[in-house]
Amino acid sequence: MSAQIELPYGDESVTVSVPEEKLIGVFEPRALPPVCDPAAALREALANPVSAPQLRDKAQGAASAAIVVEDVSRAVPCGLLLDAVMEELLAAGLSPARTKVIVATGLHRDLTEGELKDTLGRWAGKLHIENHDAQDSNRLTPLGTTSLGTSISINRTFMEADLKVLTGDVEYHQFCGYSGGAKCVYPGLADAEAIRANHSRMDLRGTGPGRLDGNPVREEVDEVGAMAGVDYNLSVAMDAGHRIVGACAGDATESFRAACRFIDEMYLVNLPRRADLVIASPGGHPKDLDLYQSQKAIEEASLVVTPGGDVLVTARCEEGSGSKLFEEWMDEAFTPEDIIQRIRDNFAMGGHKAYQIAREVLRASIHLYSELPPGRVRAWMMNPIRSLDQLDELIDSAASVIVLPQATLTCTRLPE
Repeated sequence: MSAQIELPYGDESVTVSVPEEKLIGVFEPRALPPVCDPAAALREALANPVSAPQLRDKAQGAASAAIVVEDVSRAVPCGLLLDAVMEELLAAGLSPARTKVIVATGLHRDLTEGELKDTLGRWAGKLHIENHDAQDSNRLTPLGTTSLGTSISINRTFMEADLKVLTGDVEYHQFCGYSGGAKCVYPGLADAEAIRANHSRMDLRGTGPGRLDGNPVREEVDEVGAMAGVDYNLSVAMDAGHRIVGACAGDATESFRAACRFIDEMYLVNLPRRADLVIASPGGHPKDLDLYQSQKAIEEASLVVTPGGDVLVTARCEEGSGSKLFEEWMDEAFTPEDIIQRIRDNFAMGGHKAYQIAREVLRASIHLYSELPPGRVRAWMMNPIRSLDQLDELIDSAASVIVLPQATLTCTRLPE
């Protein structure tokens, strides 16, 4: 008997067949019931904030406001979050003309005009919205130096606002512990050099998904949020279907941590042991939009495979690699060790993704089922899979199999 397992793939899915005697398990998020009325849940969160007054009270007397939203790499219902926040600001007497929306792009691509309109929802044409530009010093304000020694500047529009509000979702992050909260400010609204410094610390002791206390990267992120004077935060936790299961508002740190507890309840998964083959999907669109995003699933799978085993990731990657510098580093390297040495000599964004792939290639053989050209996949030190027959061959050759259909969301723990 074989188990038929469906894996998200872009907006579609791929089905793999795994003999039950080989299958250690399919480890998926635990279901929490989605809220019946998302808009009402957001209003409820703002009416009952965590360690803070209501936003409408906090906004009293403010001459201007800046609301930060996530970019398109995360399936966040920005329009709903904006509706909830704007209701509070309007109740405090802040007009749309005095409110600006900033997309926390970090070093990701800008949102297109159409995407900006979709982000604003019914506020399109009523609210000013801008993509953050980490490279333009004229649009940045020096903030200071963190306890880790990072000299940092932050988006000028954000810093000049009387009231600073963050919105977004919370999910596991490879080295920051969790996305969301003050991460919207740093690296989301920071200068390029500071963003590179943030990512260069990905291997510091204490970093990793699901880690907050004692995580030096997360601690610096929260420190920057305090330095920037963040006034409020609205975080949502979502299930694999991008449905809101919980919302928390209030103090930037405490409301963010409250939302993290929803994530742990759903996505923290204990595995009994490693497997010779780990099959994983980032979770479909937009988490497999490009290799830059899909790498998160590759890493999660490589952490639980038997050393020297096989990792198979199904990721459409319809927008390619997601980073020209990643491609350059991979194309110029002869071995994974070349890339690891290069990142140690000179950290660079995009190059850090090449480093992560190189690190994972040293743990296991990485196989990628995608729309990327096979020659490119091979040049990037991975094995292209172009057919379901090839998938079956990998499964046939494995003694044990673990499947992670939502690997980007899942945080695995082993007994060791």
